[in-house]
Amino acid sequence: MIEIGRVNKLIVSRESSSGYYLKEDVDSIDEIFMPPSLGPVNVSMNQELDVFVYLDTQGSLIATDQIPHALVGEYAIMRVVEVQDFGAFFDWGIDKDLLVPGNEQKVKVRKFEDHIVRVCLEEETDRVFGTTKLGKYILESDFDIMKDDEVTIVPATKTDLGYRVIINKKFIGMIYDSEIFQDIQIGKEYTANVKKVRDDGLVDISLQVLGIRNMIDSKDVILDYLSRVGGESPLNDKSSPDEIRRILNMSKKTFKGSIGMLFKEKKILISKEGIKLL
Repeated sequence: MIEIGRVNKLIVSRESSSGYYLKEDVDSIDEIFMPPSLGPVNVSMNQELDVFVYLDTQGSLIATDQIPHALVGEYAIMRVVEVQDFGAFFDWGIDKDLLVPGNEQKVKVRKFEDHIVRVCLEEETDRVFGTTKLGKYILESDFDIMKDDEVTIVPATKTDLGYRVIINKKFIGMIYDSEIFQDIQIGKEYTANVKKVRDDGLVDISLQVLGIRNMIDSKDVILDYLSRVGGESPLNDKSSPDEIRRILNMSKKTFKGSIGMLFKEKKILISKEGIKLL
């Protein structure tokens, strides 16, 4: 079954003067048109293609090998490229811009603004549209992640508490300022860990590996740092959290736990003057 607003694996069944027609398999009756401008450079008969399928303005199914930043049911950061009375068009990574109708805008958007947009499918018409009204979708999140899972995140907006992030393109969460020990760039992908899946549909995220794995990773960071600075450092458990964060990109709690483990392993000495590599 062809899934509108998603990537489908289809077969090139025939060529016409205006483009190509694709099917699910050789026995299928239904065909989907792919204009030459929306397909690969070289196309051969019976070639299998991964294509994104959507409805054009006339209501006909169109296939393209261009894959948008987000599919139906997914979130992405998108930029407003055109504003009309009935809605706004967002760049979502393919030639056809994504319409976010006026009644699907949490606040009225302006040209060149970036917003978190969820891609949706209108059941009555099969048309793909976007929304910046995320609340009900967040509340209805059907999680396939749990605490300690490794995920891919994209920081989307800065808030007073930290950064709102998109998780695996499927969920919305937060990284709090108190959990950040490195520079963060909006729109950049990071590997992170689930700290808590919340009842309100949001997810608390940590950029650091959690628990004992974090301590093990941090031990290696400290040993590498000591090797680079000649084997000794004035850092110790009395150092300020800001100083530890600036030098090692970790929290004071993680630092204290890690040097404690290194001391027990007889890899460092700890004194009021600092730490020393053995």
